[in-house]
Amino acid sequence: MDLGINLDMYDCPVCQENKHKILYTLEEGKLLTCQNCQLVFYVPRPTPKQLTDFYDQQSYRQDYEQSIMSSQDFVENRYRELKKIITKYQPSLLKKSNKTFLDIGCGIGDLLYLAMNDGWQITGTEISAKASDRANQTLGDHILVGDILSLDLQENSFDVITIYHVIEHLIDPIPTLEKIKKLLKPEGIAFIETPNTGSLGARIRGKKWSHIIPPEHITYFDIYSLKYALKTAEITKFKVFSNAPYIIKSVENWIQPLPLIINFIYQVVPIVGLGAALQAVILKNSK
Repeated sequence: MDLGINLDMYDCPVCQENKHKILYTLEEGKLLTCQNCQLVFYVPRPTPKQLTDFYDQQSYRQDYEQSIMSSQDFVENRYRELKKIITKYQPSLLKKSNKTFLDIGCGIGDLLYLAMNDGWQITGTEISAKASDRANQTLGDHILVGDILSLDLQENSFDVITIYHVIEHLIDPIPTLEKIKKLLKPEGIAFIETPNTGSLGARIRGKKWSHIIPPEHITYFDIYSLKYALKTAEITKFKVFSNAPYIIKSVENWIQPLPLIINFIYQVVPIVGLGAALQAVILKNSK
């Protein structure tokens, strides 16, 4: 189907090359794979205003609040895993007084609530004013409305920065990665999580993969393209790996032992980079 999209007008959002091929044709656009850095990106690219309007829709907030990602168990598990990462790479941060925590794209602030109760001085950013207002009712005016690039935050001011399932929503991810590096304290740590286009699920399901949901997700990474993006942002010390999903909703009602077998497979495949999500740890210091 010809959607009337001039593919030549789109450069890769990560490497700026104009060498791509069509991965999938979707109902209202296409997914392109960059032949240089392997990034997958959706065209036509939405405007910042279109994205803000999309995330302010009541239907979007309702869909999120009904998803597994908004459940208390899911958020608590995410915070536990984050503390394990900090313990592994920068354990001294957990013992600091006045330790600072920034969550980019914090939604209604569930993760920040746990961090605040654990002794962190918290800040969140959120492009949806409606979500920010709701978060501030719980957290006490710690949420800033706007894209991280538009906000006036002091450089070298955060011990921990998290950006969970946000980078896949960005029109231009490199400036955000550069901003994270600037905001991080010299001994700080940043943590990124995003869907993995190289995952087992993505390979099996193709264009029916659950994360292909433009205009919500418009920029998709595998291990190679995420490393490429970090290097492009002049981030020199990082680790990139994949992980297993917290829960696989699609197999819950399958007849046993199929759910057990599927869950076992999904626990094993991260070893070879086929996990459901990518995770990246960024360390500011170069020691």
